[in-house]
Amino acid sequence: SFLRSSIKNPNHRSQTQSAHLGFFRSRPENPIPIPTFLPTMCPIEQQKKNNAAMRQQGDSPSCSTSSTASFGSSRESPLLILKVGTSSLMLSDTDGFRVNLANLARLVDTIASLKRDGYQVVLVSSGAVGMGCIKLGMTKRPTDVRTKQAVAAAGQSHLLRLYEDLFGALKLQVAQLLINQSDFLDKDHWQSVKSTIHECLALGVVPIINENDSTNTAEMRFGDNDNLAALTAVQLEADALFLCTDVDYLYTANPRTDPNAKALRVVDEPWALQVDTSAEGSGMGTGGMATKILAARTASTAGIPCGLINGQHTDRVFSFLKSGMTKSQEEDSADVSPNSMGAEEPYGTLFLPMNQDGGICHTRRWILSLPASASVSVNEACARQLAGRGSLLPQGIEKVQGSFEKNDCVKLMHNGTEIGR
Repeated sequence: SFLRSSIKNPNHRSQTQSAHLGFFRSRPENPIPIPTFLPTMCPIEQQKKNNAAMRQQGDSPSCSTSSTASFGSSRESPLLILKVGTSSLMLSDTDGFRVNLANLARLVDTIASLKRDGYQVVLVSSGAVGMGCIKLGMTKRPTDVRTKQAVAAAGQSHLLRLYEDLFGALKLQVAQLLINQSDFLDKDHWQSVKSTIHECLALGVVPIINENDSTNTAEMRFGDNDNLAALTAVQLEADALFLCTDVDYLYTANPRTDPNAKALRVVDEPWALQVDTSAEGSGMGTGGMATKILAARTASTAGIPCGLINGQHTDRVFSFLKSGMTKSQEEDSADVSPNSMGAEEPYGTLFLPMNQDGGICHTRRWILSLPASASVSVNEACARQLAGRGSLLPQGIEKVQGSFEKNDCVKLMHNGTEIGR
C-alpha cells in the first residue's frame, strides 16, 4: 500500500507510513564495510547531551508519540537490564547438572546492592531447561523439542523458587514474566507488558524475565535470551544493558585456543566489529559470543551502552557504573568517559552507543523488536535519501526478497548492509 501511494504521489507520506518505516540505520549481523553516509557511533558523553536535548524537545517529530508518555524521560532512577545465562547458573560434569550456587548468590547480592544504590534492575534469566534436568534427574540436555518444552516447564518453577528464596533472604521480592516473540508483534499488547514491568519496578519488585520455552514454537522463538535482553532494554528505554558470559572480556579470537587473542576493553563501533566467534560455547545454553555481539549491536542502535562481564563476577557491574556509564542528566555536560575522569576502565568490554539524532520514539523501538518478514534492497541514491530520513520511492528499489503484507516488518538493505527497517 505504501508503494501504491508513493506512485500516485511521490511526496506523500502519511503519519502511519512514516512510523512503519522506522529508520534505525542499523548494520548487518556480519561485519562489512560501512557506507560513509551512515551515522557513526558517539562517545557516552555526547549521547548524554543528545538524550538531554531529546527530553527537552520530545521524541522525534517524524514519529507520533501522543498515545503514551515516555517511561525513560519520567524515570528518576537509572534502569539497568542484567542478563544471565545458563552457563553462569549451572555446572555440568559426567554426573549431570547442578546449580552453581555461588554464582547465583553473588548475582542476587549484586542486584540487591544495585537497588540499595538507587538503581532499578530487570533480570533476564535463562536456566529453565537446565533446572528441569536437575529436577527430573536427567544427565544430558534434551534435544527433542517436545521433551525440551516439558523439561522447561518443570524447571521454570524450580528456577523461580531459588530466586524467591535468595532474594527473600535479602528482603526483596521478585515477579516472573514469561515472554514470547508474539508479545512484541502487537504494539498495544507489548505496551501492556511494558506497563506491567514498570509497575513492578514502582512497587520495588525485581522483574525476572525469561522466554516461555514451554509453549514457544520455532517460529515465535527469540533464539536466545541475549536477543530478548537487548530488545527488553530497547523497549524499556534502559540506561544500560549488561550481558554475562564465561570470559572476562570480548577477545579478537577464542583465548582458550588462540594465544594471540587480544582483549577488547572498549568497542567504539559495535556494528563495524570484526572478531572470530566461530568457537563453540559452553553447550549448556543456546547462545554464545556471536549472539552477545548481536545483542550489543541492537542496544547500541537504540543509543544504549552495553557491558560484557564475567558471570562469575557479576559485581564487576559496578566498575562500569563508576566509569560514568549512566551519569545523571545534571552531569550531561561533563565528560564522563573513563579516561577523562581518571577512573579505571571497566572490568569487562564496553560497547558504546550509537548517536541517535532526535532519539527513537516508541514506534521505532517497537519496529526494532519485530521479526523481519522480508528485505528490500535499494540503490545508493535511495540509501542516502533514507539516511537523511527521506521517502522510500519505487525507483530506488533494486530487489525484494521474501514476501510481506501490510504492517509487516521489512529490512532495508544496501550492498548487503541493513540500513533501516
